[in-house]
Amino acid sequence: MHILLAEDDPAVSIVTRMCLEKIGGHTVELAADGAEAVDCATRRSYDLIILDGMMPLKSGLQAAQEIRAAGIVTTPIIFLSAKIDDRDVASFLSVGTGFIPKPFEPTEICARIDDILANPPTSAPQGILNR
Repeated sequence: MHILLAEDDPAVSIVTRMCLEKIGGHTVELAADGAEAVDCATRRSYDLIILDGMMPLKSGLQAAQEIRAAGIVTTPIIFLSAKIDDRDVASFLSVGTGFIPKPFEPTEICARIDDILANPPTSAPQGILNR
């Protein structure tokens, strides 16, 4: 898969990218914030977009809303976030395909993504239980 990973923490970004590429065999492009994620997503095509929930300039939620508003509605979006209360997760799932709470095990990220894409959560409690 060709994946856009938007994550403002360089350490999380590097480790997650490495796991996606080495374990999953995916091609990964990085965005350092929500504004850059929107720019990338509207200029290129991706098989999957992964957004950190809390980023500078635009949050992951704001970025996803802008990406969807730009007509990119079939590309799956998965959120990574430490914001795990039901209201936040429900907001993520209102525009996204899935949710992975932080902290997460980077070496398990490919399996978690595959599971979400095969069985997208339908509500906030599903997303929370998908830890």
